[in-house]
Amino acid sequence: MIINIDTRILSGTGQDLPPTLANIGTSEVALLELQGQLEVEGNQSGQVAGKLTLDPEGKNHAERTGVQRKPTLRVGHHLLEGKIVNLSKPLAVLEKQSRESDDLEETTQNTSRTPPSYAIRAIVRKKLVFSKRPMPMVTAGITLAASDAAAKRS
Repeated sequence: MIINIDTRILSGTGQDLPPTLANIGTSEVALLELQGQLEVEGNQSGQVAGKLTLDPEGKNHAERTGVQRKPTLRVGHHLLEGKIVNLSKPLAVLEKQSRESDDLEETTQNTSRTPPSYAIRAIVRKKLVFSKRPMPMVTAGITLAASDAAAKRS
């Protein structure tokens, strides 16, 4: 399951952020926390489950008001509003390093096993928390159809 992350800088510069990271104004990677269960219909493997965006008020608004940008997550016809929270303890994103073929030959000759090595890829200091109930999104076409049906019944 994939959540499409909109990484465009919303301040109007038109510059794109790296597509593999969820950046929140800087080069920070953020943790995504959902309360409850995320249900998506159909095959979930490799499919887009939702779209994460940050409000368009941007960094200038945060500097003027002291309020951070508000994340929103759209999943199907539901919209979740969240908030950005600082983690009490930072987390590290680690990647296990693969051994070279020479290293593998050496380990087979040695009886002692060497521990695996890891590389730190990022430090996570903030999380995006979505704890409120999702709001249903209603489009104009659906609203008009519903009002027409109600008018016919009366």
